[in-house]
Amino acid sequence: MIADSQSSHRILVDEPGLLLAQCRCCGEIELYFQGMALALTLTDLHALVTRLDSLPTSPNYVVNLLDVRDTTARVGFQAVGLHLNANDRDRLLRGLSLACMRLDMNLFTQRQLPLN
Repeated sequence: MIADSQSSHRILVDEPGLLLAQCRCCGEIELYFQGMALALTLTDLHALVTRLDSLPTSPNYVVNLLDVRDTTARVGFQAVGLHLNANDRDRLLRGLSLACMRLDMNLFTQRQLPLN
């Protein structure tokens, strides 16, 4: 995926094994992490950040992704989750948080984000 003015996506985070991009036409966030692809709304993105940030310290994590969606009917299947070790969780959380900051900064520079 090329991040230029002609691209259909704006790259938010591009690191080895982690890519977050925003569709220019619909605003949907695409997450690619360790071979998994997931489409997120802005609400889903913030919910996933909150979910990962609120997990207690552990060497391994199982993150139920249905917890971050507004309804299980949207996905059409039941067992959706991530198995992460502590380093993967931290790396994913850092990448998601960076994407949120870049989205906020974009809104701020376009004067669409309230100052409070």
